[in-house]
Amino acid sequence: MTSPTDGASAGTHPSRRGFLGLVGLGAASLAGGGLVAGCSTPSGRRPGSGGATAAAADKLKSLTPSYVPFQGVKPDVPGTVSNLLGVPDVGGGFLNYPATLADAVPGTAGKGGSYKAMTPLWGPPPPGLSENAYFQACNADIGATIDFQIADGTTYVDKVTARLAGGDIPDLMVIPQWEIEKMADFNRAVDQAFEDLTPYLQGDKVKAYPMLANLPSPAWGFSVFNGKLMAVPFPTDPFPLALLYRKDIFDQHSDWKMPTTADELLDLGKAITDPKGKRWAFGDIHEMVWPVFKVPQEWRLEGGKLVYKYETPEWEACVAFMRKLFQEELIHPNVVSANRGANEKDLFASGQIVIYRDGLGAWHELLQQHRGKNPKFAIEAMPLFSHDGSTPIMYHNKPAGIFTFVKKGLGKDKIAELLSVLNWCAAPFGTKEYELATYGVEGKHFTRDDKGVPQFTDLGRKEAQPTYVFLGGRPIAADYVAFPDAVRGSVGWQNASFKYIEKTPLDGIRDQRPSRMAGLQIPTEDKFTDIMRGRRPVSDVKQIVAEWRRDGGDEAREFYMKVLRDNGRA
Repeated sequence: MTSPTDGASAGTHPSRRGFLGLVGLGAASLAGGGLVAGCSTPSGRRPGSGGATAAAADKLKSLTPSYVPFQGVKPDVPGTVSNLLGVPDVGGGFLNYPATLADAVPGTAGKGGSYKAMTPLWGPPPPGLSENAYFQACNADIGATIDFQIADGTTYVDKVTARLAGGDIPDLMVIPQWEIEKMADFNRAVDQAFEDLTPYLQGDKVKAYPMLANLPSPAWGFSVFNGKLMAVPFPTDPFPLALLYRKDIFDQHSDWKMPTTADELLDLGKAITDPKGKRWAFGDIHEMVWPVFKVPQEWRLEGGKLVYKYETPEWEACVAFMRKLFQEELIHPNVVSANRGANEKDLFASGQIVIYRDGLGAWHELLQQHRGKNPKFAIEAMPLFSHDGSTPIMYHNKPAGIFTFVKKGLGKDKIAELLSVLNWCAAPFGTKEYELATYGVEGKHFTRDDKGVPQFTDLGRKEAQPTYVFLGGRPIAADYVAFPDAVRGSVGWQNASFKYIEKTPLDGIRDQRPSRMAGLQIPTEDKFTDIMRGRRPVSDVKQIVAEWRRDGGDEAREFYMKVLRDNGRA
Protein backbone atom coordinates (compact mmCIF):
# COMPACT_ATOMS: atom_id res chain seq x y z
CA MET A 1 0.00 0.00 0.00
CA THR A 2 1.52 3.29 -0.97
CA SER A 3 1.18 5.77 1.87
CA PRO A 4 -2.20 7.50 1.47
CA THR A 5 -0.72 10.88 0.79
CA ASP A 6 3.01 10.28 0.60
CA GLY A 7 3.60 13.90 1.38
CA ALA A 8 0.84 15.00 -0.92
CA SER A 9 0.07 17.84 1.38
CA ALA A 10 3.56 18.66 2.46
CA GLY A 11 4.00 22.32 1.82
CA THR A 12 0.29 23.21 1.74
CA HIS A 13 0.48 25.55 4.65
CA PRO A 14 -2.29 26.32 7.15
CA SER A 15 -3.17 29.76 8.37
CA ARG A 16 -1.50 31.21 11.43
CA ARG A 17 -4.55 30.76 13.62
CA GLY A 18 -3.60 27.10 13.96
CA PHE A 19 -0.50 28.14 15.88
CA LEU A 20 -2.50 30.43 18.14
CA GLY A 21 -4.72 27.50 19.11
CA LEU A 22 -1.86 25.34 20.21
CA VAL A 23 -0.08 28.21 21.92
CA GLY A 24 -3.28 28.65 23.92
CA LEU A 25 -3.17 24.99 24.85
CA GLY A 26 0.41 25.34 25.99
CA ALA A 27 -0.22 28.46 28.03
CA ALA A 28 -3.54 27.60 29.63
CA SER A 29 -4.20 23.87 29.60
CA LEU A 30 -0.60 22.83 30.16
CA ALA A 31 0.27 25.22 32.96
CA GLY A 32 1.57 23.32 35.95
CA GLY A 33 1.10 20.01 34.14
CA GLY A 34 4.47 18.58 35.10
CA LEU A 35 5.14 17.39 31.54
CA VAL A 36 8.02 15.11 30.68
CA ALA A 37 10.08 17.14 28.26
CA GLY A 38 12.87 14.90 27.05
CA CYS A 39 13.06 11.43 25.53
CA SER A 40 16.82 11.35 25.05
CA THR A 41 19.47 10.72 27.62
CA PRO A 42 19.99 12.87 29.57
CA SER A 43 16.31 13.81 29.72
CA GLY A 44 14.94 17.28 30.37
CA ARG A 45 14.63 20.38 28.30
CA ARG A 46 17.79 21.95 26.92
CA PRO A 47 18.48 25.68 27.14
CA GLY A 48 16.75 27.39 24.26
CA SER A 49 15.11 24.21 23.05
CA GLY A 50 11.52 25.21 23.75
CA GLY A 51 10.54 21.71 24.90
CA ALA A 52 12.21 20.00 21.93
CA THR A 53 13.19 16.36 22.23
CA ALA A 54 15.48 13.98 20.40
CA ALA A 55 16.46 10.35 20.66
CA ALA A 56 18.52 8.15 18.38
CA ALA A 57 17.03 4.94 17.02
CA ASP A 58 19.22 2.72 19.21
CA LYS A 59 17.83 4.45 22.32
CA LEU A 60 14.25 3.71 21.27
CA LYS A 61 14.49 -0.06 20.87
CA SER A 62 13.47 -0.76 24.46
CA LEU A 63 10.21 1.13 23.89
CA THR A 64 9.14 -0.21 20.53
CA PRO A 65 7.09 -3.33 19.74
CA SER A 66 8.67 -6.59 18.63
CA TYR A 67 8.70 -7.12 14.87
CA VAL A 68 6.84 -10.23 13.73
CA PRO A 69 6.39 -10.21 9.92
CA PHE A 70 3.10 -11.38 8.45
CA GLN A 71 3.67 -14.05 5.82
CA GLY A 72 1.53 -12.59 3.08
CA VAL A 73 1.86 -12.21 -0.69
CA LYS A 74 5.22 -11.16 -2.16
CA PRO A 75 5.61 -8.19 -4.56
CA ASP A 76 5.80 -8.88 -8.30
CA VAL A 77 8.08 -5.88 -8.87
CA PRO A 78 11.03 -5.88 -6.44
CA GLY A 79 11.83 -2.75 -4.50
CA THR A 80 15.06 -1.61 -2.84
CA VAL A 81 16.17 -2.67 0.63
CA SER A 82 17.51 0.40 2.39
CA ASN A 83 20.91 0.30 4.05
CA LEU A 84 20.67 4.02 4.88
CA LEU A 85 20.05 4.98 8.49
CA GLY A 86 16.53 6.33 8.95
CA VAL A 87 15.57 5.82 5.29
CA PRO A 88 12.67 3.42 4.53
CA ASP A 89 12.80 0.64 1.93
CA VAL A 90 11.23 0.84 -1.51
CA GLY A 91 8.49 -1.70 -0.89
CA GLY A 92 8.03 -3.11 -4.37
CA GLY A 93 4.78 -3.47 -6.26
CA PHE A 94 1.99 -5.87 -7.17
CA LEU A 95 0.80 -6.49 -10.71
CA ASN A 96 -1.68 -9.28 -9.94
CA TYR A 97 -4.55 -9.53 -7.51
CA PRO A 98 -4.41 -12.67 -5.32
CA ALA A 99 -6.94 -15.34 -6.23
CA THR A 100 -7.25 -16.30 -2.55
CA LEU A 101 -7.24 -13.75 0.24
CA ALA A 102 -5.91 -14.41 3.73
CA ASP A 103 -8.09 -13.92 6.78
CA ALA A 104 -5.73 -11.74 8.79
CA VAL A 105 -8.06 -11.08 11.74
CA PRO A 106 -10.25 -14.14 12.39
CA GLY A 107 -13.48 -13.42 14.22
CA THR A 108 -14.26 -9.83 15.16
CA ALA A 109 -11.75 -7.28 16.34
CA GLY A 110 -14.15 -5.19 18.40
CA LYS A 111 -16.44 -5.82 21.32
CA GLY A 112 -19.34 -3.63 20.32
CA GLY A 113 -17.91 -0.26 21.34
CA SER A 114 -18.67 3.00 19.55
CA TYR A 115 -15.96 5.55 18.83
CA LYS A 116 -15.23 8.81 17.01
CA ALA A 117 -12.24 9.05 14.67
CA MET A 118 -10.86 12.22 13.07
CA THR A 119 -9.07 11.75 9.74
CA PRO A 120 -8.00 13.98 6.84
CA LEU A 121 -9.26 13.68 3.28
CA TRP A 122 -8.00 15.38 0.14
CA GLY A 123 -11.20 15.26 -1.86
CA PRO A 124 -14.99 15.35 -1.52
CA PRO A 125 -16.20 13.79 1.76
CA PRO A 126 -18.34 10.65 1.60
CA PRO A 127 -21.84 10.36 3.11
CA GLY A 128 -21.95 9.96 6.88
CA LEU A 129 -22.27 6.72 8.80
CA SER A 130 -26.07 6.51 8.75
CA GLU A 131 -26.15 6.89 4.95
CA ASN A 132 -22.98 4.99 4.01
CA ALA A 133 -23.17 1.25 3.34
CA TYR A 134 -19.35 1.07 3.13
CA PHE A 135 -18.90 2.37 6.69
CA GLN A 136 -21.65 0.07 7.93
CA ALA A 137 -20.09 -3.01 6.30
CA CYS A 138 -16.61 -2.30 7.65
CA ASN A 139 -17.95 -1.64 11.14
CA ALA A 140 -19.94 -4.89 11.04
CA ASP A 141 -16.80 -6.84 10.13
CA ILE A 142 -14.77 -5.06 12.81
CA GLY A 143 -17.40 -5.61 15.50
CA ALA A 144 -17.31 -2.00 16.67
CA THR A 145 -18.62 1.31 15.36
CA ILE A 146 -16.17 3.89 14.04
CA ASP A 147 -17.89 7.20 13.27
CA PHE A 148 -15.54 9.31 11.17
CA GLN A 149 -15.13 13.03 11.59
CA ILE A 150 -13.51 13.87 8.27
CA ALA A 151 -11.68 17.18 7.81
CA ASP A 152 -10.25 18.82 4.70
CA GLY A 153 -6.63 17.71 4.37
CA THR A 154 -5.49 21.08 2.99
CA THR A 155 -6.50 22.88 6.23
CA TYR A 156 -6.17 19.90 8.56
CA VAL A 157 -3.65 21.46 10.91
CA ASP A 158 -6.16 24.20 11.72
CA LYS A 159 -8.77 21.63 12.73
CA VAL A 160 -6.28 19.63 14.79
CA THR A 161 -4.97 22.61 16.71
CA ALA A 162 -8.49 23.93 17.35
CA ARG A 163 -9.59 20.56 18.73
CA LEU A 164 -6.48 20.28 20.89
CA ALA A 165 -6.87 23.81 22.19
CA GLY A 166 -10.52 23.27 23.04
CA GLY A 167 -9.93 19.89 24.64
CA ASP A 168 -12.35 18.38 22.10
CA ILE A 169 -10.41 15.18 21.49
CA PRO A 170 -11.95 12.31 19.48
CA ASP A 171 -11.26 8.73 20.53
CA LEU A 172 -8.86 8.35 17.59
CA MET A 173 -7.08 11.30 16.01
CA VAL A 174 -4.91 10.97 12.92
CA ILE A 175 -2.16 13.59 12.58
CA PRO A 176 0.44 13.61 9.77
CA GLN A 177 4.06 14.29 10.68
CA TRP A 178 4.24 17.22 8.27
CA GLU A 179 1.46 18.90 10.25
CA ILE A 180 3.08 18.11 13.61
CA GLU A 181 6.21 19.89 12.40
CA LYS A 182 4.20 23.10 12.02
CA MET A 183 2.73 22.98 15.53
CA ALA A 184 4.48 24.88 18.26
CA ASP A 185 4.52 22.85 21.50
CA PHE A 186 2.92 19.71 20.09
CA ASN A 187 5.43 17.70 22.10
CA ARG A 188 3.82 19.13 25.25
CA ALA A 189 0.23 18.83 24.04
CA VAL A 190 0.64 15.16 23.12
CA ASP A 191 0.96 14.16 26.79
CA GLN A 192 -2.16 16.04 27.80
CA ALA A 193 -4.38 14.83 24.97
CA PHE A 194 -3.33 11.26 24.18
CA GLU A 195 -2.77 7.91 25.84
CA ASP A 196 0.64 6.37 26.48
CA LEU A 197 0.50 3.10 24.49
CA THR A 198 3.78 1.73 25.85
CA PRO A 199 2.09 -0.58 28.40
CA TYR A 200 -0.05 -2.08 25.62
CA LEU A 201 2.42 -2.47 22.75
CA GLN A 202 5.99 -2.47 24.07
CA GLY A 203 8.09 -5.49 23.16
CA ASP A 204 6.20 -8.77 22.91
CA LYS A 205 2.95 -7.20 24.15
CA VAL A 206 2.27 -6.22 20.54
CA LYS A 207 1.87 -9.90 19.64
CA ALA A 208 -1.74 -9.59 20.78
CA TYR A 209 -2.13 -7.42 17.67
CA PRO A 210 -0.36 -9.35 14.86
CA MET A 211 -0.97 -6.79 12.11
CA LEU A 212 0.56 -4.05 14.26
CA ALA A 213 3.51 -6.36 14.96
CA ASN A 214 3.96 -6.52 11.17
CA LEU A 215 4.83 -2.82 11.00
CA PRO A 216 8.56 -2.08 10.61
CA SER A 217 10.47 -1.23 13.77
CA PRO A 218 11.84 2.13 12.51
CA ALA A 219 8.26 3.38 12.05
CA TRP A 220 7.46 2.48 15.65
CA GLY A 221 10.59 4.32 16.78
CA PHE A 222 9.23 7.49 15.24
CA SER A 223 5.99 7.03 17.22
CA VAL A 224 7.85 7.83 20.44
CA PHE A 225 7.11 11.24 21.91
CA ASN A 226 8.57 12.38 25.23
CA GLY A 227 10.00 8.97 26.00
CA LYS A 228 6.71 7.10 25.52
CA LEU A 229 5.11 5.17 22.66
CA MET A 230 2.24 7.52 21.88
CA ALA A 231 0.80 6.48 18.51
CA VAL A 232 0.34 3.79 15.89
CA PRO A 233 2.45 4.75 12.86
CA PHE A 234 1.76 4.68 9.16
CA PRO A 235 5.10 3.70 7.57
CA THR A 236 6.28 5.73 4.60
CA ASP A 237 8.07 5.00 1.39
CA PRO A 238 11.41 6.78 0.94
CA PHE A 239 10.32 9.82 -1.07
CA PRO A 240 8.17 12.74 0.11
CA LEU A 241 7.46 14.22 -3.32
CA ALA A 242 8.01 13.88 -7.05
CA LEU A 243 7.40 16.01 -10.12
CA LEU A 244 4.43 14.29 -11.76
CA TYR A 245 3.56 15.06 -15.36
CA ARG A 246 0.75 14.21 -17.77
CA LYS A 247 2.39 11.59 -19.96
CA ASP A 248 -0.58 11.42 -22.31
CA ILE A 249 -0.24 15.14 -23.04
CA PHE A 250 3.55 14.91 -23.35
CA ASP A 251 3.18 12.11 -25.88
CA GLN A 252 1.30 14.50 -28.17
CA HIS A 253 4.26 16.90 -28.30
CA SER A 254 7.49 15.40 -29.62
CA ASP A 255 9.32 18.72 -29.08
CA TRP A 256 8.85 18.55 -25.29
CA LYS A 257 11.93 16.97 -23.73
CA MET A 258 12.64 15.90 -20.18
CA PRO A 259 14.81 18.61 -18.55
CA THR A 260 18.34 17.91 -17.34
CA THR A 261 19.04 21.44 -15.99
CA ALA A 262 17.06 24.30 -14.48
CA ASP A 263 17.34 26.29 -17.70
CA GLU A 264 15.85 23.37 -19.61
CA LEU A 265 12.99 23.22 -17.10
CA LEU A 266 12.34 26.91 -17.74
CA ASP A 267 12.41 26.37 -21.51
CA LEU A 268 10.07 23.41 -21.19
CA GLY A 269 7.69 25.56 -19.16
CA LYS A 270 7.64 28.15 -21.92
CA ALA A 271 6.97 25.50 -24.57
CA ILE A 272 4.08 24.01 -22.62
CA THR A 273 2.34 27.18 -21.50
CA ASP A 274 -0.49 28.31 -23.77
CA PRO A 275 -2.89 30.64 -21.91
CA LYS A 276 -5.26 30.87 -24.90
CA GLY A 277 -5.50 27.08 -24.84
CA LYS A 278 -5.95 27.15 -21.05
CA ARG A 279 -2.74 25.21 -20.48
CA TRP A 280 0.05 26.14 -18.10
CA ALA A 281 3.24 24.25 -17.38
CA PHE A 282 3.32 24.21 -13.60
CA GLY A 283 1.61 24.27 -10.29
CA ASP A 284 3.62 25.70 -7.40
CA ILE A 285 6.52 23.26 -7.72
CA HIS A 286 8.94 25.02 -5.38
CA GLU A 287 9.36 22.05 -2.99
CA MET A 288 10.74 19.95 -5.85
CA VAL A 289 12.88 22.84 -7.09
CA TRP A 290 14.67 22.76 -3.73
CA PRO A 291 16.51 19.49 -4.49
CA VAL A 292 17.02 20.58 -8.11
CA PHE A 293 19.17 23.42 -6.71
CA LYS A 294 20.70 21.07 -4.10
CA VAL A 295 19.22 22.91 -1.16
CA PRO A 296 19.76 20.71 1.92
CA GLN A 297 16.65 18.92 3.11
CA GLU A 298 16.89 20.80 6.38
CA TRP A 299 20.28 21.03 8.13
CA ARG A 300 23.74 20.60 6.61
CA LEU A 301 26.82 19.91 8.76
CA GLU A 302 29.56 22.05 7.25
CA GLY A 303 32.96 22.60 8.84
CA GLY A 304 31.67 21.45 12.21
CA LYS A 305 28.75 23.89 12.08
CA LEU A 306 25.09 23.29 11.33
CA VAL A 307 23.75 25.40 8.46
CA TYR A 308 20.02 25.57 7.83
CA LYS A 309 18.60 25.42 4.31
CA TYR A 310 17.54 29.10 4.34
CA GLU A 311 21.14 30.13 5.02
CA THR A 312 22.63 28.51 1.91
CA PRO A 313 23.41 30.13 -1.45
CA GLU A 314 21.48 27.26 -3.03
CA TRP A 315 18.32 28.49 -1.28
CA GLU A 316 18.71 32.00 -2.63
CA ALA A 317 19.25 30.64 -6.15
CA CYS A 318 16.16 28.46 -5.81
CA VAL A 319 14.00 31.39 -4.67
CA ALA A 320 15.27 33.50 -7.58
CA PHE A 321 14.46 30.70 -10.04
CA MET A 322 10.93 30.29 -8.70
CA ARG A 323 10.45 34.04 -9.01
CA LYS A 324 11.36 33.70 -12.69
CA LEU A 325 8.71 30.99 -13.19
CA PHE A 326 6.09 33.27 -11.67
CA GLN A 327 7.26 36.30 -13.65
CA GLU A 328 7.14 34.34 -16.91
CA GLU A 329 3.54 33.35 -16.00
CA LEU A 330 4.31 29.66 -16.35
CA ILE A 331 2.36 28.79 -13.18
CA HIS A 332 -1.42 28.45 -13.37
CA PRO A 333 -3.19 31.71 -12.45
CA ASN A 334 -5.48 29.92 -9.97
CA VAL A 335 -2.38 28.81 -8.08
CA VAL A 336 -1.00 32.35 -8.20
CA SER A 337 -4.20 33.98 -6.97
CA ALA A 338 -4.85 31.41 -4.24
CA ASN A 339 -1.35 31.93 -2.75
CA ARG A 340 -1.81 28.52 -1.13
CA GLY A 341 -4.46 25.83 -1.16
CA ALA A 342 -5.40 25.86 -4.87
CA ASN A 343 -6.70 22.49 -6.00
CA GLU A 344 -3.78 21.57 -8.22
CA LYS A 345 -4.97 17.95 -8.52
CA ASP A 346 -8.11 19.07 -10.37
CA LEU A 347 -6.13 21.44 -12.60
CA PHE A 348 -3.67 18.65 -13.37
CA ALA A 349 -6.47 16.20 -14.10
CA SER A 350 -8.13 18.63 -16.51
CA GLY A 351 -4.85 19.27 -18.33
CA GLN A 352 -4.69 22.91 -17.32
CA ILE A 353 -1.49 22.07 -15.41
CA VAL A 354 0.91 19.62 -17.07
CA ILE A 355 3.54 19.32 -14.28
CA TYR A 356 3.00 19.55 -10.54
CA ARG A 357 4.54 18.30 -7.35
CA ASP A 358 2.81 15.68 -5.23
CA GLY A 359 3.41 12.51 -3.30
CA LEU A 360 3.58 9.26 -5.22
CA GLY A 361 0.26 8.21 -3.70
CA ALA A 362 -1.44 10.78 -5.92
CA TRP A 363 -0.41 8.72 -8.98
CA HIS A 364 -2.88 5.96 -8.15
CA GLU A 365 -5.47 8.32 -6.72
CA LEU A 366 -5.69 10.38 -9.91
CA LEU A 367 -5.78 7.35 -12.19
CA GLN A 368 -8.58 5.88 -10.13
CA GLN A 369 -10.58 9.08 -10.40
CA HIS A 370 -10.02 9.88 -14.07
CA ARG A 371 -8.96 6.93 -16.21
CA GLY A 372 -12.50 5.57 -16.31
CA LYS A 373 -13.62 8.79 -18.00
CA ASN A 374 -10.43 9.19 -20.05
CA PRO A 375 -8.77 5.84 -20.92
CA LYS A 376 -5.68 7.66 -22.26
CA PHE A 377 -5.10 9.53 -18.97
CA ALA A 378 -1.51 8.70 -17.98
CA ILE A 379 1.03 9.97 -15.45
CA GLU A 380 4.77 9.61 -15.03
CA ALA A 381 7.30 10.97 -12.55
CA MET A 382 10.00 13.20 -13.99
CA PRO A 383 13.52 11.73 -13.70
CA LEU A 384 15.67 13.55 -11.15
CA PHE A 385 18.06 16.24 -12.39
CA SER A 386 20.05 19.12 -10.94
CA HIS A 387 20.11 22.79 -11.84
CA ASP A 388 23.51 22.55 -13.55
CA GLY A 389 23.36 19.03 -14.95
CA SER A 390 25.57 17.52 -12.24
CA THR A 391 24.61 14.46 -10.18
CA PRO A 392 21.18 15.17 -8.62
CA ILE A 393 20.15 14.79 -5.00
CA MET A 394 16.82 13.73 -3.53
CA TYR A 395 15.24 14.13 -0.11
CA HIS A 396 13.92 11.24 1.95
CA ASN A 397 11.01 10.64 4.26
CA LYS A 398 11.30 9.67 7.87
CA PRO A 399 10.22 6.08 8.67
CA ALA A 400 6.67 7.12 9.61
CA GLY A 401 4.63 9.94 8.13
CA ILE A 402 1.20 9.68 9.76
CA PHE A 403 0.23 8.79 13.32
CA THR A 404 -2.99 7.60 14.97
CA PHE A 405 -3.34 8.77 18.56
CA VAL A 406 -5.74 7.39 21.17
CA LYS A 407 -7.60 9.78 23.47
CA LYS A 408 -6.25 9.87 27.00
CA GLY A 409 -8.25 8.43 29.84
CA LEU A 410 -10.56 6.00 28.03
CA GLY A 411 -9.61 3.13 30.31
CA LYS A 412 -7.85 -0.16 29.63
CA ASP A 413 -10.80 -2.00 28.07
CA LYS A 414 -11.60 0.69 25.51
CA ILE A 415 -7.94 1.22 24.66
CA ALA A 416 -7.49 -2.52 24.08
CA GLU A 417 -10.58 -2.55 21.85
CA LEU A 418 -9.33 0.44 19.86
CA LEU A 419 -5.95 -1.21 19.35
CA SER A 420 -7.81 -4.29 18.05
CA VAL A 421 -9.64 -2.01 15.62
CA LEU A 422 -6.33 -0.49 14.49
CA ASN A 423 -4.95 -4.01 14.12
CA TRP A 424 -7.84 -4.78 11.71
CA CYS A 425 -7.15 -1.57 9.80
CA ALA A 426 -3.47 -2.53 9.44
CA ALA A 427 -4.15 -5.74 7.50
CA PRO A 428 -2.00 -5.58 4.35
CA PHE A 429 -2.70 -6.18 0.66
CA GLY A 430 -3.75 -9.76 0.02
CA THR A 431 -6.12 -10.01 3.00
CA LYS A 432 -9.91 -9.97 3.26
CA GLU A 433 -9.75 -7.05 5.69
CA TYR A 434 -7.67 -4.98 3.31
CA GLU A 435 -10.10 -5.62 0.44
CA LEU A 436 -13.09 -4.56 2.50
CA ALA A 437 -11.36 -1.46 3.91
CA THR A 438 -10.09 -0.44 0.47
CA TYR A 439 -12.93 -1.37 -1.88
CA GLY A 440 -16.01 -2.05 0.22
CA VAL A 441 -18.54 -4.79 -0.54
CA GLU A 442 -18.31 -6.83 -3.76
CA GLY A 443 -21.34 -6.34 -5.97
CA LYS A 444 -22.18 -3.07 -4.26
CA HIS A 445 -19.03 -0.96 -4.08
CA PHE A 446 -16.94 -2.89 -6.58
CA THR A 447 -17.03 -5.57 -9.23
CA ARG A 448 -14.11 -7.60 -10.58
CA ASP A 449 -12.59 -7.35 -14.02
CA ASP A 450 -11.48 -10.37 -16.03
CA LYS A 451 -8.27 -10.57 -13.99
CA GLY A 452 -10.10 -10.52 -10.67
CA VAL A 453 -9.07 -6.95 -9.86
CA PRO A 454 -11.68 -4.92 -7.93
CA GLN A 455 -13.15 -2.03 -9.92
CA PHE A 456 -15.19 0.61 -8.12
CA THR A 457 -18.83 1.14 -8.95
CA ASP A 458 -20.27 4.65 -8.82
CA LEU A 459 -21.42 3.94 -5.27
CA GLY A 460 -17.94 2.74 -4.33
CA ARG A 461 -16.35 5.91 -5.65
CA LYS A 462 -18.83 7.92 -3.60
CA GLU A 463 -18.75 5.99 -0.32
CA ALA A 464 -15.44 4.11 -0.05
CA GLN A 465 -13.17 7.09 0.49
CA PRO A 466 -9.82 6.68 2.33
CA THR A 467 -10.74 6.57 6.02
CA TYR A 468 -9.96 3.24 7.71
CA VAL A 469 -6.71 3.19 5.73
CA PHE A 470 -5.43 6.12 7.81
CA LEU A 471 -6.11 4.40 11.12
CA GLY A 472 -3.72 1.48 10.75
CA GLY A 473 -0.54 1.78 8.79
CA ARG A 474 0.80 -1.17 6.83
CA PRO A 475 4.11 -2.02 5.16
CA ILE A 476 4.43 0.09 2.04
CA ALA A 477 4.01 -1.38 -1.43
CA ALA A 478 2.50 -0.22 -4.71
CA ASP A 479 -0.63 -2.36 -4.60
CA TYR A 480 -2.87 -0.65 -7.16
CA VAL A 481 -2.94 -3.66 -9.48
CA ALA A 482 -5.69 -2.14 -11.63
CA PHE A 483 -3.02 0.23 -12.99
CA PRO A 484 0.08 -1.87 -13.76
CA ASP A 485 1.63 1.04 -15.67
CA ALA A 486 1.53 3.09 -12.50
CA VAL A 487 2.93 0.25 -10.37
CA ARG A 488 5.88 -0.22 -12.72
CA GLY A 489 6.35 3.53 -13.12
CA SER A 490 6.25 4.34 -9.42
CA VAL A 491 8.46 1.48 -8.24
CA GLY A 492 10.82 2.02 -11.17
CA TRP A 493 11.18 5.73 -10.40
CA GLN A 494 11.81 4.99 -6.71
CA ASN A 495 14.41 2.32 -7.44
CA ALA A 496 16.17 4.61 -9.93
CA SER A 497 16.06 7.58 -7.56
CA PHE A 498 17.21 5.73 -4.44
CA LYS A 499 20.91 6.14 -5.22
CA TYR A 500 20.49 9.93 -5.17
CA ILE A 501 19.09 10.12 -1.63
CA GLU A 502 21.07 12.64 0.38
CA LYS A 503 22.05 11.71 3.90
CA THR A 504 21.32 14.28 6.60
CA PRO A 505 23.10 14.89 9.91
CA LEU A 506 20.05 13.80 11.91
CA ASP A 507 19.17 10.61 10.03
CA GLY A 508 17.77 7.97 12.38
CA ILE A 509 17.14 10.46 15.20
CA ARG A 510 13.53 10.96 16.25
CA ASP A 511 13.28 14.65 17.07
CA GLN A 512 10.55 17.09 17.96
CA ARG A 513 11.44 20.56 16.72
CA PRO A 514 11.99 23.34 19.23
CA SER A 515 8.65 25.14 19.51
CA ARG A 516 9.97 28.51 18.34
CA MET A 517 11.42 26.89 15.23
CA ALA A 518 8.16 25.07 14.50
CA GLY A 519 6.26 28.31 14.84
CA LEU A 520 8.65 30.04 12.44
CA GLN A 521 8.10 27.74 9.45
CA ILE A 522 4.89 29.23 8.09
CA PRO A 523 5.58 32.96 8.61
CA THR A 524 9.14 32.59 7.29
CA GLU A 525 8.14 30.68 4.18
CA ASP A 526 5.32 33.18 3.62
CA LYS A 527 8.03 35.84 3.37
CA PHE A 528 9.94 33.77 0.83
CA THR A 529 6.70 33.25 -1.08
CA ASP A 530 6.38 37.02 -1.32
CA ILE A 531 9.80 37.11 -3.02
CA MET A 532 8.92 34.28 -5.39
CA ARG A 533 5.74 36.04 -6.41
CA GLY A 534 7.38 39.39 -6.96
CA ARG A 535 6.07 41.21 -3.90
CA ARG A 536 9.51 41.59 -2.32
CA PRO A 537 12.99 41.87 -3.90
CA VAL A 538 15.33 38.86 -3.97
CA SER A 539 17.78 40.92 -1.92
CA ASP A 540 15.39 40.52 1.05
CA VAL A 541 16.44 36.87 1.44
CA LYS A 542 19.29 37.87 3.77
CA GLN A 543 16.98 40.00 5.92
CA ILE A 544 14.44 37.17 6.21
CA VAL A 545 17.20 34.75 7.19
CA ALA A 546 18.44 37.18 9.85
CA GLU A 547 14.91 37.40 11.26
CA TRP A 548 14.63 33.61 11.26
CA ARG A 549 17.90 33.29 13.17
CA ARG A 550 16.87 35.96 15.68
CA ASP A 551 13.40 34.54 16.29
CA GLY A 552 14.43 30.95 17.03
CA GLY A 553 16.69 29.61 14.30
CA ASP A 554 19.90 30.06 16.27
CA GLU A 555 18.31 28.47 19.35
CA ALA A 556 17.33 25.49 17.20
CA ARG A 557 20.90 25.26 15.86
CA GLU A 558 22.20 25.12 19.43
CA PHE A 559 19.72 22.37 20.30
CA TYR A 560 20.54 20.24 17.27
CA MET A 561 24.29 20.67 17.70
CA LYS A 562 23.93 19.24 21.21
CA VAL A 563 21.87 16.36 19.79
CA LEU A 564 24.66 15.60 17.32
CA ARG A 565 27.34 15.81 20.00
CA ASP A 566 25.31 13.58 22.36
CA ASN A 567 25.12 10.98 19.59
CA GLY A 568 28.78 11.21 18.55
CA ARG A 569 28.04 12.91 15.24
CA ALA A 570 29.76 16.25 15.87
